[in-house]
Amino acid sequence: MKRLLFISHRVPYPPNKGGRVAAFHEIKALADHFRITLAALAHGPEEFEAAQQLQNWCERIIVARAGGWFGLLRGAAALLRGRSVTEGYFRSRRLLRMLIEEAAHAPFDVILAYSSGVLPYALGVPAQSRVAQLADVDSAKWAAYAESARWPKSWLCRREAEGVRRLERQAVQRCEAVVLISEAEVRAFGVESDKISVVGNGVDTEYFKPTDDEEASPPSLVFTGTMDYKPNIDGVCWFVREVWPALRREMPGLTFSIVGRNPTRAVRRLADVPGVNVTGSVPDVRPYLAKAALAVAPLLIARGIQNKILEAMAMGRAVVASPTALEGLEVQMGAEVIEAQAPDEWQREILDLLQDNTRREGIEQAARSCVERKYTWDARLQPMLDLCNRLADMPVAAATSEPGR
Repeated sequence: MKRLLFISHRVPYPPNKGGRVAAFHEIKALADHFRITLAALAHGPEEFEAAQQLQNWCERIIVARAGGWFGLLRGAAALLRGRSVTEGYFRSRRLLRMLIEEAAHAPFDVILAYSSGVLPYALGVPAQSRVAQLADVDSAKWAAYAESARWPKSWLCRREAEGVRRLERQAVQRCEAVVLISEAEVRAFGVESDKISVVGNGVDTEYFKPTDDEEASPPSLVFTGTMDYKPNIDGVCWFVREVWPALRREMPGLTFSIVGRNPTRAVRRLADVPGVNVTGSVPDVRPYLAKAALAVAPLLIARGIQNKILEAMAMGRAVVASPTALEGLEVQMGAEVIEAQAPDEWQREILDLLQDNTRREGIEQAARSCVERKYTWDARLQPMLDLCNRLADMPVAAATSEPGR
């Protein structure tokens, strides 16, 4: 079997948040076709141990420490040199050295860089072919942060958007393929190239599936996500401030659970609002989804495909979401998910769904059917398998031994 180096900005285990979910499933799928060396950056001591759980699918696992306060200092230094904070934050000389030594011992046929933050490693290690899986367009996310922030944070976010944009341009110039997560991200990327392809996220429809658990009475709403992530923080704070008071006036027994690890102070304060419950870290989000009458995703800023929406749909929950949160999803608005933007739209749609069981149950069934048809991991990852196999089978003459050509 051919050799593939999978470089991740975080250890992709356990598969319980954002990029970890997709990276984990990609590794599992690629392991049937390649001998995989996983290179990952650990942001805490527990991640070194977590990486070993991937031994069933990886021939070799190389982990180096990154991030933390030293990462921030390296990021600041990179900013002063005119580069992105991202490059400094994820930089590890030790990891790069180990990967170059590994490639010298046994060359890689394909390198897959999972996110723009690890692109410098892919460009610095010899390989026949390189794939930059940017997934989300991070430069667009930083630009959106700049629009909503005050100075000097707005200036820093704008500088980061420019720096990450340069990284994304390098991916097109110096890699054989660039992968984005949706056609919406391709449009946001703003570059025309036949190197660019789309590989979307999926959901584990066996793990996330409808249960026989009864919904809570009185009814409840649920939001799931990592609660130290700015789009999630801003989204739930906006929802509780702008939408929740009117919902509680109409349905005094209604509750809202915010489920996810590391809630910031701003999120924890929401628990002081009548009817709002902030759980913090939980071992399993499925019981919260199963008991909720509705899942909500009121994101003001979002990139890529929202796993939280796919997971709720797979559990057979009706989802009300902002247009931003739904961007990139192949779903029928009004039939498989409900879109809401202004506070009064959110209030009207939520109250109608809570009071109209027939309509809500129809959306629940349509949501589950949608993910079964379109969003299984086998279906979503086939284009990635085809791409990596094609690049690995390129004639050896097309390979290069010069790092970062």
